[in-house]
Amino acid sequence: MTKRASIASLIPASQDIYRKIVFEIADGIIGIDDHGIIRLCNPATESIFGWKSGELLDKPLEVLLPERVHGFHQKLVASFQSGNTEARYMGQRSATIAGRRLDGTEINLGITILRTSAAGSPMMVAVIRDISDHVRYQNDLKRLAETDSLSGLLNRRAFRANVLQSVSANATSYSSMVIFDLDGFKGVNDRFGHDAGDEVITCFSDVLRNSIRATDIAGRWGGEEFVLFLPNLKAREAIAIVERIRANFSGADFNWQGHPSANFTVSAGLAIAAPGCADLSDMIASADKALYEAKRAGRDQLVCLEIQQEALAS
Repeated sequence: MTKRASIASLIPASQDIYRKIVFEIADGIIGIDDHGIIRLCNPATESIFGWKSGELLDKPLEVLLPERVHGFHQKLVASFQSGNTEARYMGQRSATIAGRRLDGTEINLGITILRTSAAGSPMMVAVIRDISDHVRYQNDLKRLAETDSLSGLLNRRAFRANVLQSVSANATSYSSMVIFDLDGFKGVNDRFGHDAGDEVITCFSDVLRNSIRATDIAGRWGGEEFVLFLPNLKAREAIAIVERIRANFSGADFNWQGHPSANFTVSAGLAIAAPGCADLSDMIASADKALYEAKRAGRDQLVCLEIQQEALAS
């Protein structure tokens, strides 16, 4: 048998191997024509997206994508089709492709696409992997790294990072920084125990979280000190939020076995920055100065300072 004949005899066997791989691999494999219509799909694809056998064929690819990403996905595909590379991983290092299951739920996908042809017509084939569990795991790690374990609020490093982003996005608006200090907190630990102290911390954290807007940024600065950034608010509005937080916390009752019901108060320093004056370090320093004045004046009160352009220049 010649070498040419031996190679030819392997072709049918190779096709069977490839067919077996396509139909039994855990990754989804899907092929679309140049109109974006699904012409090939393996059982793993149907399983990933929750469709029954054969139902995806002749459907537009968009049925597997949330509507909000249709335009973005079409641009990615067009860019790949007009390029010179034969294969490409879709998405970015910091982002994944969103997929839509038949029941409407969304999943995170890793997708590699390549160009080929079938029956003389161009076809684009995608190898799809459901990476939702991996994404959830990474998000959990990120949340743990950024969150104070007791309060559930942002830790100091994450608070700074989030505020810097917000300051950049709201440079032309009024912004406020607040530092809270729980009055007499050391006495709570000494008199009632550290578990009681943890309960007070948790209670104030809940009050803070439930008293602010979705755009506000709250964190635990350390110990019994908390921080709050309020973008797009003038003085009167910011003061109203801070006073609401203080009132809600002072109204909370704490009951520990063997002790009468207790209530606690909080002091606050508020720094309000005019448009163009929202420097993070200056706002924190001014809020800390205002907090010191509130504590020196007897605690259980709010002191407010305004940061103007001339103050930054001095």
